[in-house]
Amino acid sequence: MTKEIQQWATRNKIHLIGWFLYIICEIVLIGFAAGRFGKPIAYLLHYSLNIILFYSNTFLVLKNGFSKRKWRIAIITSYLILEITLFIALKISIDAILIGHQSGVKLFSFVDLPYLLQNLWRGLLFIGLSCYYFMFLRYKKERMEKEQSQKQEHEGYKRNKELEIALHESTNAYLKAQINPHFIFNTLGFIHDSVLRTDAQAAQAVIDLSELMRFAVNSGHTDQDPFLLEEIQQVESLIRLYKVRFKERVFVEFTHSTAASESRLIPLILLTLVENLFKHGDIHKRDDPAKIAITTNDGILKIYTYNLKKEGKTPRGFHNGMANISTRLEYNYPNRFKMQYGEINGKHFFVEITLSTHVET
Repeated sequence: MTKEIQQWATRNKIHLIGWFLYIICEIVLIGFAAGRFGKPIAYLLHYSLNIILFYSNTFLVLKNGFSKRKWRIAIITSYLILEITLFIALKISIDAILIGHQSGVKLFSFVDLPYLLQNLWRGLLFIGLSCYYFMFLRYKKERMEKEQSQKQEHEGYKRNKELEIALHESTNAYLKAQINPHFIFNTLGFIHDSVLRTDAQAAQAVIDLSELMRFAVNSGHTDQDPFLLEEIQQVESLIRLYKVRFKERVFVEFTHSTAASESRLIPLILLTLVENLFKHGDIHKRDDPAKIAITTNDGILKIYTYNLKKEGKTPRGFHNGMANISTRLEYNYPNRFKMQYGEINGKHFFVEITLSTHVET
């Protein structure tokens, strides 16, 4: 209990010091001016009533009154009249208790017009001071809210600029990586024609590789996001390539709904996830195949990958790849996506991306 009182006193020390100085100064000045001082009990009761009036006007009358939108002035005026009436009534009651024990003095005989005007002025004084205090609190609150809003706006602007810079750097790095793509496509076409007569499967692999590279090079050159069907077809090509490479010892369950394939998504998100699955996952267990699922429900597009982990530590750069995907999604779909990834039972790894396809206008 003592600790709680100390904490309360620490929080309100400015109020306590202010009231102490005000009361001491007023008692001393009025006491010397009148040539006499009152009893301690009288000071205690009167100043307690003044303090109660001050804070009740601030946190009850004004706070509740300003919270009303209709009839605000009428409500606050009614509260103030009721408040000042109650204050004068309590003041009269306190004075009646203090002087009631004196012999030869009639009860309430001290109540006259000057007495009422004096206490009316006293009550209005503390109500006025309370109004200034209330306006200060409102100003302080509005200023803090404005500063918080400006801070959030600044942080949002700063974050958007960082995303723009990161995307610009990624774009530059991507463009530097495009070393004469037409030459590469022509070379792949020559290889396809050369192996077609001897190995049809290898020729198909060259076509799949060529289409994958063409999709990667041309992605991002359209005015709007491509349909997910285009990238789904490239994922199927990528799976065929890995099956050729590992002589069909690749076990991946790839499912996607028609509605999902008609959704739009920035390019290379799905391909990057699938490439990571092949690179870092164990895809050679028939009884524990990797899974890629794309679904949509109630305007929510969901991409889910699941795979058995390769033995050993997670390679460097893996989490950077996940962070890059998240950065691209955040830049293109702010506050519309959610990305989760992690281990399951220490043996498997999953990635789940959910994206709202509804655009708020």
